[in-house]
Amino acid sequence: MVWAALTLALGGMLPSVLPAYAQDSESIAAEAVDGEETGQRSFEDWYAMGGKIMHLIVLCSMITFGLVLERVWALRQGAVIPRSFLTGIRDHWNRQSLNKALAICTESQSSIARVLRSGLLHFNAGLAGMQDAVETAGAHEATLLRRNLPLLGAIGNIATMLGLLGTVLGMIDSFDQIAKTGTGDARIVAGGIFQALVTTAAGLMVGVTAVGFHALLRRKVEVLETDLEEISMRMLEDVTVQNGNESKEA
Repeated sequence: MVWAALTLALGGMLPSVLPAYAQDSESIAAEAVDGEETGQRSFEDWYAMGGKIMHLIVLCSMITFGLVLERVWALRQGAVIPRSFLTGIRDHWNRQSLNKALAICTESQSSIARVLRSGLLHFNAGLAGMQDAVETAGAHEATLLRRNLPLLGAIGNIATMLGLLGTVLGMIDSFDQIAKTGTGDARIVAGGIFQALVTTAAGLMVGVTAVGFHALLRRKVEVLETDLEEISMRMLEDVTVQNGNESKEA
């Protein structure tokens, strides 16, 4: 869906983007020279020199920012494996109060609570049955933890390619100006190349940021998945052993 939307957007923009590059090349070259003389350029100047492709790159940066915030919030310790939940449920775990433990798991909105609840619901099936239930629930929670990470990685690649598209359009304009005016005025040629490099830099900055956060968050998800499985299995083994010991004593 993302690729289709961007393809349609680019297809609609290209007819207006190419003439815009051709019409604005001389003014961009002049601005570049003026900027070199003053030694300063504002953010608006850099943005304008990038052309219309910059709109899509900025859109990618906004999506990246939103996805990173959403995943950081969703993967926080309190939402996946809160210590307060583990402390509260272990008291009832040790006392074999399974009904109370189930109630605590139902009230909690954390990932570990949903996994443990699935295991406890299959308590009568023995340890093997509980482990199967925990593995199934854990696979579902892992899918939830990875949500939006593929999109974040795709946005990183898309932003980079948009920057390269801006580069290609700028180079096309530069060679078009060379064909029209020759190589006598280097400022006209430099304007198109300068514009092309701006979009490349912007696309790479957004792409590197998105790919970097994608790698960090994916590693965090892998650690959380391991912790979920380890804690759940250990607690289920404990409750099974305790139940067995009480049965022997009785």
